[in-house]
Amino acid sequence: MKLSRGFFAVVYAWLSLVVMCVAGPASAQPPSPAPSSAPSSTTTPTTSTPASLAISTMFSPLDVPQRKTMGLLQRNFLEMAGGDEGELEVALVIDGTNSMSAELAGVRGSIDRMLEDLRRFRKGQVRASIVVYRDYGSPSGEVSIVLPTFTADKATIDKAVESLQPESGEPFFHELPDVGLHTAITQLPWSDSPDVVKWVMLFADAPPYSVTFRDAKFPGAHRRFTNELLVSLARKRGIQINCILCTSSDDNVQPYQQVVDQTREFMSELASQSSGVMLDLSYPAIQTALIEAGKRPEIQYAKLAPINEFDLAAARRADSPVAATDDGSAAAPTNVSIAVVPHEPIEGIRFDPDRSSVQVATAIRHRFARLPGVRVVSTVDIQRQLRRLRAEGMTETQAIRGLAGRLRADYVVWGSVVPQTQQVQTAAYRRRDGEAVIQVAFDGDYGQVANVILTAASKDPSRDPVLTRLANLAIGSASKAMLQSPIAETAATSSELLAALESLEQSLAFAGDSDESIQLLKTAEASARAAVEAEPRNPLGHWLLSNVAFNQAMRDYQRGALDEAKARMAQMKSSLRRAYRDRAAIQATSLVEEIAGDHALLVDRNVEDAISHYKQLIDLAMPSASQLRGHWMLAGIYAGDWGVPDAFADLDQSRRHVIEILANWPDSPEGQQLKQWLRWDDASGRTEHDYLPTIHVQMSKWDEV
Repeated sequence: MKLSRGFFAVVYAWLSLVVMCVAGPASAQPPSPAPSSAPSSTTTPTTSTPASLAISTMFSPLDVPQRKTMGLLQRNFLEMAGGDEGELEVALVIDGTNSMSAELAGVRGSIDRMLEDLRRFRKGQVRASIVVYRDYGSPSGEVSIVLPTFTADKATIDKAVESLQPESGEPFFHELPDVGLHTAITQLPWSDSPDVVKWVMLFADAPPYSVTFRDAKFPGAHRRFTNELLVSLARKRGIQINCILCTSSDDNVQPYQQVVDQTREFMSELASQSSGVMLDLSYPAIQTALIEAGKRPEIQYAKLAPINEFDLAAARRADSPVAATDDGSAAAPTNVSIAVVPHEPIEGIRFDPDRSSVQVATAIRHRFARLPGVRVVSTVDIQRQLRRLRAEGMTETQAIRGLAGRLRADYVVWGSVVPQTQQVQTAAYRRRDGEAVIQVAFDGDYGQVANVILTAASKDPSRDPVLTRLANLAIGSASKAMLQSPIAETAATSSELLAALESLEQSLAFAGDSDESIQLLKTAEASARAAVEAEPRNPLGHWLLSNVAFNQAMRDYQRGALDEAKARMAQMKSSLRRAYRDRAAIQATSLVEEIAGDHALLVDRNVEDAISHYKQLIDLAMPSASQLRGHWMLAGIYAGDWGVPDAFADLDQSRRHVIEILANWPDSPEGQQLKQWLRWDDASGRTEHDYLPTIHVQMSKWDEV
């Protein structure tokens, strides 16, 4: 399973692309909702400037970037904000000069959201005060304490924020941030209690005057307070100084660029020496990322009770996950992890979805994923580790064993496809000794290779008892039909389906708005559409089209293209109906339940039936991937996501399913996403943020005409 993620960690869809199937074609898992919903909400500010967008995202786990970019420090703001039991006093010190006109309007529209996000993070009360500074000679004076007390009253804060208006004095372009900071530190009524956390947040686009600047025309235009003094005063009062380097108005580009290094140095020193953090909005890459984040629609949240390591320990299974065959006839080995590598020489492996060597691996991987007790390693993880191993100059034998170790895979399946003949030669290599415990050759439908491997394992128990036991259970149970069923009626259609599967899975490893993701989704759509044109009743083809349409809809939705998103959602439901129509041909009980659950939730809007189907998935007799999916879907439904009626919301139940994922699938994409949203702290063994963000509530209200 892979998460399709935007730059600010937008969840598009969870897909467990598992070829299962049928007396004919196979199927892949559908789009899954994110666990989230709804008591409280925030909206994107109407004035979208870099500063306003930064304020709107810096304390939101949903928006934290997946990768660090120079100057992009929202992650540090989250780490600074979370988990503290004490109350918080935050003084907003704002540059009120004309060069900040646009940013000031954005700040006005975003402060409420920032404070709301902070209140979700903090256990204690959050109180704010506001100080505005200007130039020497400004009509309203050099500095104004707009909100002279620390208050949590929203109406009082809103009234003070609305009064902020830009004005300027002289000379141009340096200003008086040192005066604003000194006023905030020394004149605001800070609490004397050491249990109260105290912040200053400075918003500015220009530096203070240099210590040597003097101009007889403007006698008050000089540096009043040194960095050393400001830091010393802040430390004595236990105040952290946090700085946001804003952009300037369009007509000030040249003077802004001339002094931005001075502004950056001034802010960096204040923040670092007072244990604060700094966000530099002068970098174009950061501005672009923030603008994209600002296009997101309204976000809502569901509040869960805190989760800690004791909760996980109570839910953690001794042999997680304990599994049995689809028909419940016998227990299968647990925690068997398998990595399937494209079948070509290690030094030249490519992951192009239309390559035979890749399609063999795709077919094997997704069949194994439907076996009870088996976990498969994702293509992207394999690709990442292979790149590192090749860079280290390892031989093929060393690389395969090293790959098993780094991926924590019990077995690595790897081999070759003979040119022209398309004959597959493959082997299962054991991690502990690198031995090829199973070696087979096969000429035919690639979807049959997994069955050939397990059949060979069952006939030679001396080679590897764990793999043999798994093989005996698989080929003697309901899984046998799944392993033996072709995924399509012809080799050509099978190839299209495997290419679509691989393209879709790879697309989910990239940012949703990236060129790579967009192109891979187009490839997946084209291949799946070719498959259903050749075989109109192939459920796998329709299931893949459903997945592609959902991911494309989420990308459109997150960038604000609602008409396009609605059209994609209509396509998704149409394809889902067709996959559901032919579900009777599917051999695997787990996949039947998944399709039925998704159809009930997304098409019929029958939440009760959907819950019933997803509960079947979490039975320990189901494959590991199906159990994970069931817990994920139930966590979302009980949190109120997808616009389910209030009668079905049960935050205690949602929390229980979240705990199951964190306890038993901590390294899965779902587990990693939950850790990000809830700000799981490994050191303390607890969550620092108790809110799940809603992703799909608005989309669930769209009905195609």
